Amino acid sequence: MTRILRREPLQRTPASFATADESLLEVLEELEQAKNYSSWIQNLIEPHVSGRILEVGAGRGTYSKFFAERGHLTTLEPSVVHCAALRERLSAYPNVVVVNAQLDGTAAPGSYDTVVLLNVLEHIPDDHQALGDIYESLAPGGKLVLWVPAFEALYGKFDQRIGHYRRYRHDQLLALVHNVGFQQVTARYTNMPGFFAWWLVVRVLGRNPTAGRLASTYDRFFIPVIRRFERLVRPPIGQSLLVVAQRS
Repeated sequence: MTRILRREPLQRTPASFATADESLLEVLEELEQAKNYSSWIQNLIEPHVSGRILEVGAGRGTYSKFFAERGHLTTLEPSVVHCAALRERLSAYPNVVVVNAQLDGTAAPGSYDTVVLLNVLEHIPDDHQALGDIYESLAPGGKLVLWVPAFEALYGKFDQRIGHYRRYRHDQLLALVHNVGFQQVTARYTNMPGFFAWWLVVRVLGRNPTAGRLASTYDRFFIPVIRRFERLVRPPIGQSLLVVAQRS
């Protein structure tokens, strides 16, 4: 197999796990109100999610019910607080297992048909090792679905506070995913206006982009328009990056 030399992303020093966990509790509660944004993500990833599903970093379960309705779901979440919310939220689903742990490479080879990380890979110190572990845990033909924040130029104090080690570029993440063994990989930026909104709100003004009316207004009035536009045109930049990779 040809190995692709990977470019190392800029390594940041984010807040400690405990501090980031406390900050994320508030952020995840706010993001759950962004119904249009969540629906958009679900629509983009739905064709790639089925079978035995592992959701890494499930948080409070914003997308977990969506996954539970498409296969047997294992949710992996390192936060004790978030796990409690997950167990309560998913108690009606007999096909769901909630595990309070980090991704550690102990899953048996071929354990899953789909592994999903939505805004999670950037929280993991060694993303290369994590992707390698995921590759080994996938069955042949299994898929990895990544949704990550894009562009280091957008990294601000908010990213640091919620535990981000990095943000990603298209070619950089493609090389990283190929490097661990995936051969069929597609990637696309999403939410181009969000790139500029994030730069203004986080980098220039130093504000929390998920707080109050700022996020709800963007979700209500802008996301439906952006979603329709980006269905027709793939933007050259974006606030986020979607990667789908398949194990051959």
